[in-house]
Amino acid sequence: MFEFSLFLTDYWYYSFPLFITIILWSRYEMNRGGNKISCSDLTKLVNKDSALLIDLRSSDEFNKGHIANSLNMPHDDFKNYSHQIPPDLDKPIVLICSMGRQSGNIGESLRKDKYTNINILSGGIMTWQQEGLPLI
Repeated sequence: MFEFSLFLTDYWYYSFPLFITIILWSRYEMNRGGNKISCSDLTKLVNKDSALLIDLRSSDEFNKGHIANSLNMPHDDFKNYSHQIPPDLDKPIVLICSMGRQSGNIGESLRKDKYTNINILSGGIMTWQQEGLPLI
């Protein structure tokens, strides 16, 4: 470990751009597809702003349990379901998947379609269940 720190200090002109690149890349990945929100933020968005909840899990997973008033639009077949999204581009949309990883791709496609208020449930439905919140 000591040699590594010596390398970083001796070759700072390589290390500095590397660290900047890592920071920028991680920041991009964290914001890819929309804002990451917690379960309590999701509840507030639904109660206050009537957010549209889109569950991206498969139909089988959705039928085993889902958040109330969420629409099932499976990730693999999203293009065939996207016509169900209202044309209001400013309406809050919350994307929900199993663990919060697949939502970023769909969020990016919605951003390309000019939707502006896209949110992703951080940790997905797993976090919702871990917090003891109800499923239908």
